[in-house]
Amino acid sequence: MNSDENPAIQPKPPALHNDAIQPDAPDFVETPDSLTPSATHETLPIWLYIVCGFALFMAGSSFTGFGTFGLGLYDQGPGGPQLSSKSQQTAAVAEDPMSMGKKVYGTYCASCHQANGMGQPGKYPPLTDSEYVVGSKERLAAIILHGLSGPVTVHGGAYGSEQMAAWSGNLSDKQIANVMTYIRGALGNTVGPVAPDEVAAARTKFTSQSTAYNEADLLKIAPHGPDPTDKK
Repeated sequence: MNSDENPAIQPKPPALHNDAIQPDAPDFVETPDSLTPSATHETLPIWLYIVCGFALFMAGSSFTGFGTFGLGLYDQGPGGPQLSSKSQQTAAVAEDPMSMGKKVYGTYCASCHQANGMGQPGKYPPLTDSEYVVGSKERLAAIILHGLSGPVTVHGGAYGSEQMAAWSGNLSDKQIANVMTYIRGALGNTVGPVAPDEVAAARTKFTSQSTAYNEADLLKIAPHGPDPTDKK
């Protein structure tokens, strides 16, 4: 019996090159379905961005000298100069006797003696190069503590139609020392500063004075001339 007569023993036709491999083929290997890439990426936590940003800021500030960081924190090695903070610098300016004295002068003195220290003709004597300002510090302290009643002669002119008030009950020794330092070192004057303990000594010495001084009283305290403690 030949193959033509029995279809069961007919040989299988050869597979074409483009035929799909059948599952029962010897070289068929089933592969899993490929994974579909995710359309979204997992984001980093926000705290990580914050930490990284802060680290970059700190690193950059060490080179730029930014504010409190930089030169004041990173760039100083052992033995380097100590830089004061802004608050310390502000405090130093606020404690400067000349600056503080100028404020006291503006509050208590400028309305009579004027901002430029030139006074008012006949009423209030000038402070610029005044014998009573550039002379004895003790005598000047006595004037501020207990006041002055005219007439008083300054630069050959008579002043004092208006009485100067006493400030012993309004101003502390430090405030008086500061304003004395200001009027002796500004307003055209160039003599030395005054310390609070010098004012305190004058306050104690003249504590019994109950009325304003006149010119004769002041000349008894000290004659005209430079204060012995002022530098030549």
